[in-house]
Amino acid sequence: MKKKLAKKKKNTRRKKFKLHAKLIIAVCAFLFSGLMVLGSTYAWFVSEDEENNHFVGARLSAEIVEDFVPDFEWQSGMTVKKVVRVKNTGNMPAFVRISLYEYLLMFKIDVADQTGNGNLALSPNAVQPIAEIEHPKNWANAAAGGGTYLYDGHYYIAKSAVIPANTADRYKFKDAARNGTDLKWFKVNFPTNIYESLPASGTQNYWLYQDGYFYYSELLEPNDLTTPIVESVSLDQSAPNKFKGALYKLEPVMDAHDATQILLSNWEITPSSPAANLYKDRLSD
Repeated sequence: MKKKLAKKKKNTRRKKFKLHAKLIIAVCAFLFSGLMVLGSTYAWFVSEDEENNHFVGARLSAEIVEDFVPDFEWQSGMTVKKVVRVKNTGNMPAFVRISLYEYLLMFKIDVADQTGNGNLALSPNAVQPIAEIEHPKNWANAAAGGGTYLYDGHYYIAKSAVIPANTADRYKFKDAARNGTDLKWFKVNFPTNIYESLPASGTQNYWLYQDGYFYYSELLEPNDLTTPIVESVSLDQSAPNKFKGALYKLEPVMDAHDATQILLSNWEITPSSPAANLYKDRLSD
């Protein structure tokens, strides 16, 4: 009888040992598989980060800083302050460039009294498509449909508009073709540190113009500001009366990039061009 009880206890211990062993193996397998998942996920993120030139704990960020208040009451000879700069708002150095886009909306002139006073025609109520200063891309639709623009309680009737045809229709520095459009009456006033070729060695804090883009010469450190790319906009003294009250908008668009070789291809900079020579010796792999 004692032998049977001893044998039974021994068998019970064996079963418990086998159960514990199975549980330990199962837990180890679970943990190992978890580590495999974590490991592969980590590797994926590292791969993605390296491919996109991001770094753990780093943030590439920049923004346009403007000192500008739109003016509806344009008059011949008027100059409106518009200071445009870029600030590095991230925590890693960045190169930046800017492109500019011009928008113009003119309004119907009231010629009913034949006195030549040049007052703008008014509508008694709003007419679709509505023109809004915040959405200049819609100005052409408003002009085509005789839509209105609300200002100071009055509805002004849109007549004609000039807007970029596409993203490639950027402002071109010293462009003679611009003189064949209504935009010629608006002068964008640039600072003196705009170059179309690389300046003398040692020159700093300038903008290099190439193919519709203005490239800043310096690598911006976090919280740094560029020098202004634009200072003001003027309406020519001899501008026709139709520009009275016109809406004009100069819209800057900014690109920022870390200091790596892929900048040249991402920004489609032509090899051996001034912009390529500006950056190439300061880019890492």
